[in-house]
Amino acid sequence: MHEKYKKILKKPIWRIWYWIVSLKDKGSEVRFMNYGYLGENPPLLQKTDEMERYPLQLYDLLASAASLEDKHMLEVGCGRGGGSSYISRYFKPKHYHAIDLSGKAIKYCKKEYQIGNLTHTKADAQDLPFENNAFDFVINVESSHCYPDIAQFFKEVYRVLSPGGVFLYTDLRNQGNIDFLREKLSDTPFEVLKYENITLNVKNALTIDSKRREDLVNRIAPKFLSAAAKDFAGIKDSKTYHLFESGWYEYFFYVLKK
Repeated sequence: MHEKYKKILKKPIWRIWYWIVSLKDKGSEVRFMNYGYLGENPPLLQKTDEMERYPLQLYDLLASAASLEDKHMLEVGCGRGGGSSYISRYFKPKHYHAIDLSGKAIKYCKKEYQIGNLTHTKADAQDLPFENNAFDFVINVESSHCYPDIAQFFKEVYRVLSPGGVFLYTDLRNQGNIDFLREKLSDTPFEVLKYENITLNVKNALTIDSKRREDLVNRIAPKFLSAAAKDFAGIKDSKTYHLFESGWYEYFFYVLKK
């Protein structure tokens, strides 16, 4: 096997999939990297956004929980920027600053999204390059499970939020470490305004979105990585899908106030 692929295979599967997408997605078909959400009140979308409706609806769930218009927002872990583009265009914050640790992802976002109130910057979630009290809202979508020190991340989010600012937070954990996350979150000064277990909504979105995801993997992933990529993408009947179905993976949604 080529040394380049040996090196890639040593990385966690989420890094492998990010590498595949950045290398192979020439038509910019993949703007979201989350598992999606199916709710009772789906948003009306422009035709160009319809293709990735279910991953987009996860962002809509968070953005609809507050009034974002004319506010200063920070997204930590923006990935390929589909969510930052959606919120900037539909919810009209005054400024939306999106960061990600991946230089490739930020390069893609700067090229793909030319939106006046939107800025993308390479930065570390655990060392945010912003002043205290800088933002009205911080949003974090299915990214924090990759962070080495979740307590430091929570500390940084609290620091950069203005007094009364709100943290819109969604991610997943397995039953072996969900209590650890709750413990670290309870150690913060945040006030919990809302908590919801949305695992079933995520599983239902994966069910409906499975064919699109499988088609993407078939087009983009090298054959020797196809099975791993389908599992990571949550294709119906994959290991990941069954972990959501069984409840071993718990997907949560918080609204937290400073």
